Amino acid sequence: MDYLCGTRRRRPSDDDVVGEWFVLGSLVPMDRLLEELSKGQVLSKVKSPTKLLQRKFFLDHRNMIVHYEGSQKKLREPKNEIRISKIREVREGEKDYSKKLQGLDKSLCLAVVMGANHKVVYLMAQRQEIRDMWLRGLRYAIQKDKLAEQRNETDRWVREAFNMADRNGDGALDFEEVMKLLKKLNADLKKEYVKQMFDKADTNKSTKSKAVLDRNEFVNFYHALTQRPELEEIFLRYTRGKAYLTVRDLLSFLREAQRMMDADEETCRTFIQTHEPHSVMKQRDQMSIQGFRVFLSSDKQQLFNPEHSRVYQDMQRPMTHYLIASSHNTYLSEDQLKGPSKVEAYIAALTKGCRCVELDCWDGPDDEPIIYHGYTLTSKILFRDVIMAIKDYAFKASPYPLTLSLENHCSIDQQKVMAKHLTEILGDILWYPEGELDHTPTPHELKNRILIKGKTLASTRLKGKKLPTTNHDNDDVSDEEDGEGDVNENTEQKEQGKSSGHKHIKLCQELSRITGMTSVGFKDPEQAATSGGLLAIYSLGESKIEKLLQTVAAGINKVSHSKLLRIYPAGSRTDSSNYNPVPMWNHGCQVVALNYQTGSEPMQLNHGRFMDNGNSGYILKPNFLLSEEMFGIVNGTVTRSNMSKVLKILIISGYQIPKPKDSEKGEIIDPFVKIEVHGVSSDSKENRTKTIDNNGFNPRWHEVFTFNIRVPELAILRFVVKDEDRGKDDFIGYYSLPFTSLQEGYRHFPLFDKHGDQFSQTVIFAHISIQNAQNA
Repeated sequence: MDYLCGTRRRRPSDDDVVGEWFVLGSLVPMDRLLEELSKGQVLSKVKSPTKLLQRKFFLDHRNMIVHYEGSQKKLREPKNEIRISKIREVREGEKDYSKKLQGLDKSLCLAVVMGANHKVVYLMAQRQEIRDMWLRGLRYAIQKDKLAEQRNETDRWVREAFNMADRNGDGALDFEEVMKLLKKLNADLKKEYVKQMFDKADTNKSTKSKAVLDRNEFVNFYHALTQRPELEEIFLRYTRGKAYLTVRDLLSFLREAQRMMDADEETCRTFIQTHEPHSVMKQRDQMSIQGFRVFLSSDKQQLFNPEHSRVYQDMQRPMTHYLIASSHNTYLSEDQLKGPSKVEAYIAALTKGCRCVELDCWDGPDDEPIIYHGYTLTSKILFRDVIMAIKDYAFKASPYPLTLSLENHCSIDQQKVMAKHLTEILGDILWYPEGELDHTPTPHELKNRILIKGKTLASTRLKGKKLPTTNHDNDDVSDEEDGEGDVNENTEQKEQGKSSGHKHIKLCQELSRITGMTSVGFKDPEQAATSGGLLAIYSLGESKIEKLLQTVAAGINKVSHSKLLRIYPAGSRTDSSNYNPVPMWNHGCQVVALNYQTGSEPMQLNHGRFMDNGNSGYILKPNFLLSEEMFGIVNGTVTRSNMSKVLKILIISGYQIPKPKDSEKGEIIDPFVKIEVHGVSSDSKENRTKTIDNNGFNPRWHEVFTFNIRVPELAILRFVVKDEDRGKDDFIGYYSLPFTSLQEGYRHFPLFDKHGDQFSQTVIFAHISIQNAQNA
């Protein structure tokens, strides 16, 4: 029996599936709790602190839907439904980042966070035990949904499609309804063939007044209809005339096709026991075609090397030796002129593995600093709320250090408030040096710590010792616009500075003291490489870095050996678009900041780049990016033997490719796959398959593409699936990954939508071959 922890007595933790739920002192099993919630309870939708809409909510745990009755008790409508699979998180009302619960009893409230845009629905119960029942019930339903997805994703997806097609709710579909459903599922199949399979699947003819398929029959029909002949061809090639694979057959497949040279017979037996669904076959150490399909779809057989889904790189090198996943204007969820600023935008970036977020800080009312895009119509959020959310989510995706990049436009008084919030809210997880550093910290040393990036005062770093007053040509603490000017003195000595003819930056001691990463003005590569301290960072706009890479590329790379370089988008990108981050990474720039809310090609490359090393947000740079002598590998002036590769990609087939979101109802897509290599200029190429007309369900391409890769350590592959159209081809999905994370052999890979969320069930099937260039 499954139980979950209640709030009266919690053991072992809120997040454990196995636990107990107590109501009025008695133990209630989770299935009883779910049944209770399925009967419906009155909750209020919180539109604002003064606008509460009472609705009756039901948790349908069998169909994994939360639905509620409208104000007129109308029939259930799609807009009144929340699919459990769409819920990202259920939070207690205490964590209210939007201020919708201001003045309400937060112990009665909960927040349901949904979808790619982190839309939040706030609910309020009449009693705390009712709130807690929904809190635990929803969390349990989310876990149960994930478990069902892992165990039997295909059947769940098919049954869900069946339920949507069964409009009258009688549990059956006739042939015409099946044909409509197949078309909706993007399968444009010949009617005669479907009818033949339909009749074969209709096994209970004698008990029916007309030919229909019930739910179970439709599942069987669907499986028969969607056989994977491309997998059967591979299977039969290795069975040597039998109807199954033996241990030795499977071993041959692993070594010859999958290039798993360390596999042995024990490995094969383990795979059979894990993936073969038929118990008799398991007992005989044999793998059926069904087991083979499950095996090839398993995580370890995917295109992305599963060893790279954990942290495997050396994390005890200086921070400057890593590429760091970084966000620009993190608070924005849309454009940079009048779009909304959201605390949720920080949560979204952090849950994607981002390790450097930006806070544009300005004076706010009531002595509370605010965050927004200055001098624009973007909305404003409280600095304090952002720090609270960051504390909660900083290390959910990665334990490695998080940097808060402060764009500080605040007065001295509100800077002191900022410093107070940072120290009080973050407490011991806030890191900063007490004196001068004797070495550059490593990601390992700073695990689960937060650093502040910003301007500092020299006197706060020298344990009370003061440096001579220095000239300044900047009166702003912000370090964007290329951060001209150094900072050495406290503004509280401003009058003294004026009398001696100096201009001083506006920065308070309290904020300077807790700043761990010092922003320094960039003048030229020689100056930058030799100044600034051990944890210095230089901020450069995209236009400036592009010019520098054209004129002094080696100099920029030399700076990145011992200093951090932060790159950010041009101010003219008011639509929150992004630049191409690859050239900056290729030259060693570590903190290449992108607008995370904009799901275009640059963010898709960022996604692929940082999938590596366990999505930790830190990627160790190749050694040649840390050597003046070897940097010529990037531009081709230095060559290496046995390092250039020939990559051959056979795009075989696709499976359940969805229609573009904006496509017309009932439209059948014409998919093609584009393959791109992004890396050093000599490696950057692209190609595409032919178009398959009228079949997004199981298109087959079977086309080979060859790419010569001179610098594999810097190459990123991006696969894009589009729907060919007379006008502009419609984007459907993408998949990106580093060349070094490829697995050879027959591999599946998923597709992600433009927001970076993975499509359920959708895969592309390919074969990968990698050879040394001189042996190809």
